[in-house]
Amino acid sequence: MSDTITQMRLSMRLDNYLREYERKNARKATLSKDLWEHAWQLADVARIHNILTPELVDDVRVVLYSL
Repeated sequence: MSDTITQMRLSMRLDNYLREYERKNARKATLSKDLWEHAWQLADVARIHNILTPELVDDVRVVLYSL
């Protein structure tokens, strides 16, 4: 049960990062957008398969704050 709760919490953090990314509008920088897409796709696939880890979510956060 705690694993399900952990997955939900990580998923909610990921959704918050996506909203923030969309709010920033990605600044149209190609390299930054490529980094975001890569990190986001990895985390989103992991979320779909319920194997999301804090490290993947943190990778998304790091890329987001580097934009």
